[in-house]
Amino acid sequence: MPEAMVKFALDTARDAGGIVRGHFGAVRSGTAKTQPGDIVTHADLEAESLIVTRIREAYPDHSILAEESGLHSIPEGEYTWVIDPLDGTKNFTQHIPFFCVSIAVVRDGCPVVGVVYDPIHDEAFYAVEGAGAYLNGKPIRVSSQHDLRLMVINLAWARNMVGDLDFGQCAIKVVEHTHYFRRLGAAALVAAYIADGRMDAAANLDLKPWDMAAGMLLIQEAGGVVSDLFGNPLDILSPNLDIVAANPLLHEKLIREILCS
Repeated sequence: MPEAMVKFALDTARDAGGIVRGHFGAVRSGTAKTQPGDIVTHADLEAESLIVTRIREAYPDHSILAEESGLHSIPEGEYTWVIDPLDGTKNFTQHIPFFCVSIAVVRDGCPVVGVVYDPIHDEAFYAVEGAGAYLNGKPIRVSSQHDLRLMVINLAWARNMVGDLDFGQCAIKVVEHTHYFRRLGAAALVAAYIADGRMDAAANLDLKPWDMAAGMLLIQEAGGVVSDLFGNPLDILSPNLDIVAANPLLHEKLIREILCS
């Protein structure tokens, strides 16, 4: 079944991405949600509506966890679809072309299908549990970078989380180790870039399941590691996720020499 699901998820993500792409450049603001900077636009809502409607029609016994509309149990089944219709909404409203549609299928707490679609560059990243990770049909792998000084790392946290776990000090250590620090603003697309070896690592605080469910599988199937900040396995359906992701060697160094030192 995951093989059929990935085609369905790819087709749906591309169509939702078409909605998002159609609004790009015409939206300058959104409606505030729970905290400053957390916004939603008509593009988010229209894309999510399309995705949820299609899943309900194709998989009526599956659950849905969507960023904008929460949990849909119809009834709750063996599979849960985890959806972010527009990851990187702030970039989108600022006309910065770095955002994506993210769709994952989770079974028994683990992602089994993951799709991240970049509608501006028409790049479809996808993975199936045990079958590898791909970009537009071609296999992808994480980078082989193991030197902390040369790594390109995405580092992001919510303002109200800076003091937790001394993450501010961790950020300083990251900056001391590498010149190539980024904060790109779309966690799912960052994860896809790590899976494709374009970026080497990420350390992000206070993510949600829809931010990382698809990206987590992409990284793992591309040969990488995703864990919490102490190297422990993630519960991808946890409401708050602190993650570090990289290839195995770099992941170990990040945990040992920066995050837990």
